[in-house]
Amino acid sequence: MKKTVLFGLSALMISGCASSVRYDYVKEGASNHQKINDLSECEYNIRLNKTRAIEQKELLNLCMQGKGYRYKRVV
Repeated sequence: MKKTVLFGLSALMISGCASSVRYDYVKEGASNHQKINDLSECEYNIRLNKTRAIEQKELLNLCMQGKGYRYKRVV
């Protein structure tokens, strides 16, 4: 009985680690280097304007959308 429970818990833990969902900014035709540069520019401008922490994520999304990116689930 203990072995069955232990095996079940082990399998559940392993499957949880293997199936982590990840989201990222995606733009057709954009290289990873270009995405990092655009993301850095947006983050810099947000910090430069001393934006409140609660607004930073939304502003980052709007900035990246303005550059043609979409925040999507990636495999």
